[in-house]
Amino acid sequence: MTNRLSIVIAGTTGLIGKSTVELALDNASVDHIYSLSRRPITIEHSKLTQWLSPDLSIPSEGDVTNLPIIGVITLGTTLKKAGSKEKLRAIDVDLVVNVAKDMHKFGAKHIIVVSCLGASVNSRSHYLRCKGEMEAELQQLEFEKVTFMHPGSLVGPREETRKDEKVLQCVLNMLSPLMVGVLADFKPVKAHDVADAIIKLAIQQNNSINKRIEHVRTPQILNLCS
Repeated sequence: MTNRLSIVIAGTTGLIGKSTVELALDNASVDHIYSLSRRPITIEHSKLTQWLSPDLSIPSEGDVTNLPIIGVITLGTTLKKAGSKEKLRAIDVDLVVNVAKDMHKFGAKHIIVVSCLGASVNSRSHYLRCKGEMEAELQQLEFEKVTFMHPGSLVGPREETRKDEKVLQCVLNMLSPLMVGVLADFKPVKAHDVADAIIKLAIQQNNSINKRIEHVRTPQILNLCS
């Protein structure tokens, strides 16, 4: 039996974060959603409380009608947006870890974090190494369960998309039917589908604590959405 639950979502102005809020609002199993972001999202609903914070810290005086037991983090940047390797690490590692710690103090038992395929502390890529360091730090926190989403190339409307990214998405979309076996992890996946999988994993959390650390890749994401 699935219990009704409350969720706090950080990074709700992004591609996956906003979709996660919308799907959570439409799901009868979710009692309340707390949106944590720097700027407001253009959604109003009786089940939604927006927390605005420059450093994405959870306000101590925030209105809480139902303590969230699920934390979702959809934060991340690119080297181009961040401007330097140091600034990228400040967001992809430090900020994510600090938000997770806040969620844990607030009562979250299960945290679901959007990471990326190839994340590793040993990667030569600064971006992938930062993701790996973030995952390593989150695993040390005392959550009952930690789920890392490892989607392939994300498909969906972005605020800004570089020309080379558009070309890559087109190529991957054409090759997608051929991506089987070990290549299935690299299939392009819609941001909406990642969000859908996040909500389904959140709802199932009471029945799936048997595995504390979980990595969910594109095949599992698509299976959850089917």
